[in-house]
Amino acid sequence: METTPTIAIPSTATNLHADVPASAPAAGKAFRLGRIFGDDGRTVILPVDHGTMLGRVAGLEDPARMISTFLALPCDGFLLAPGVTVRTASMFARRSAPARLLTIDTYWRGQSGAHVLTTTLQRAAALGVDAVKVLMPWDVPPEERAARAELIGRVIADAEPFGLPVMVEPICLAAPRPDEATRIEADGCRMAAELGADIIKVMAPDDPEVLSDWCAELGLPIVILGGPAAGTAEDLSEMVERSVAAGARGIVIGRRVWQRPIDQATALLARLAEIVHPEH
Repeated sequence: METTPTIAIPSTATNLHADVPASAPAAGKAFRLGRIFGDDGRTVILPVDHGTMLGRVAGLEDPARMISTFLALPCDGFLLAPGVTVRTASMFARRSAPARLLTIDTYWRGQSGAHVLTTTLQRAAALGVDAVKVLMPWDVPPEERAARAELIGRVIADAEPFGLPVMVEPICLAAPRPDEATRIEADGCRMAAELGADIIKVMAPDDPEVLSDWCAELGLPIVILGGPAAGTAEDLSEMVERSVAAGARGIVIGRRVWQRPIDQATALLARLAEIVHPEH
C-alpha cells in the first residue's frame, strides 16, 4: 500500500509544521512559513498597515517611503495593506527580499463594532504574499465575539486551498487597557488556536511566566505586538528580550519603532533584530 509522501521541515525551523502532508496547499504553507521565520524559527516583522484602521498616522504619511527606508535593515518581513502591497511590489521583486504579510480586514470601534474584510484571499494569493493577518478584538460583547469567530474561521478555511498561513491578533482595544486584559487575551489566544490560526500576534503579558505558559500550551508561534508609541527604546528592548526568553518567536512592532526620529528608529530596529536573532 502506497503512503502519502511528507515534507520534513528542518529542525532549525523549530517544528513550525513538521512532516506536513505533501499536498499542494500544505507545501505552499510550509514554504511561506519558512520565508517568514528564519532558520532559528524566529522573525522580526515591521508593520506599516496602520492606515487600514487608524487612517493618517503620524510617521506613516508615506508608507512606501517608510518601507524603502527600512528595506535594507535586518527585517524578516513587512505587514502591509493591499494598496501598499501593490505599490511596493517592485521593491520586493528579488530573491533575497523580506516576506510580505497582508492585513485583509478592518475594524471600526463603537457600540457595535463593525469588522469586515477589505480584500479577498484570491487577491492575497495573486499578490504573492506569504501570509494574511486578521484582527480579533476580544473585549467585546458575546454576540460580537461570535461574529468575530465566524469571520476568522471562514478566513482560515478559505485560505487553506491557497496554502496561505493566517496570523490572528487577539487583542483588547479598550483604552485605557483594562486590568483583566491579559486574561481576556489569553482566552482569545486559545480561541484563535482552536479556530486553526497558524501564527498568533498578541500583547506581551507583564509576567513572562504567563507568556511562557501560552507558548507551551498553544503549540503555535507567538509573536509580540508593540501597540502605540510609548516608553524608551531601552524599555522596548527589555520587553522584547523578556518575551523571546519566555518563548515568543519574534515581534511585529511598528509605531514604537518608526514614530521616532529616523536615525533612532533604524538603530532600534537593528537592536531588536539582534535580540530576536542573537546568533546572526
